[in-house]
Amino acid sequence: MTSGPASRPAKDAEIWIICGNACAGKTTTARLLAQRLPRAAHVDGDEMQRLIVSGCRWPTPGDSDPATGHLTGEAGVQYALRIRNACLVAAAFADAGITAIVTDTVINEGFESLTGVLAGRPVNFVVLRPPVAVLRQRGIDRLPEEAAYLADRYGDSDHPEAAAFAGRVQAAAGGRPVNEFEGIIERGLDRLPRIGLWVDPSGLNPQSVVDLLLDRQAEALWTPGSSDLGIRARDA
Repeated sequence: MTSGPASRPAKDAEIWIICGNACAGKTTTARLLAQRLPRAAHVDGDEMQRLIVSGCRWPTPGDSDPATGHLTGEAGVQYALRIRNACLVAAAFADAGITAIVTDTVINEGFESLTGVLAGRPVNFVVLRPPVAVLRQRGIDRLPEEAAYLADRYGDSDHPEAAAFAGRVQAAAGGRPVNEFEGIIERGLDRLPRIGLWVDPSGLNPQSVVDLLLDRQAEALWTPGSSDLGIRARDA
């Protein structure tokens, strides 16, 4: 017989949510932050998506409703599910005394999933928001690393991310934004309530970003479901 989760988070174990557009620095920041803490886990939303072996549906811009920004159909279902599952895993880690750091693009129905799972539970909510020009250059610079990662993960076989990656390579060659969701995500971030800590990390090295988050952690603190959604975020 296994015991159920603790009724409240274990002492000193926290939940961090680090969100932002593609290439904002979410993964690097989360891994470095986890290394600074005595017991910490990185929960990557993309990895939650990759758990779907058959029928995985990565979204395309055509899945986005122009009026609301929400994803439609199966892409929307799986996106909301991956955020929900990431938050459930984070809560399980925190209940076991391990700080969890969730990274993903948390907008629209993803934010709704987060608030539904973590309602009433304090989290450190961080939005990394570098300028779009910085995102575009990082997207180009990251293509070789992304190609190596996908080759190592999938080998030469077809996989759900192949077409999307090929599209990014073609976009870079044609002088177009590598991230076809760039504008959709930026608008989704604009729709978020102004809670937590919003950071422009473009002038900082990765370790300095982590320093800033730890120094200003109190400003990042937010309880999902609370009545403070109208409070302006503290911009760094």
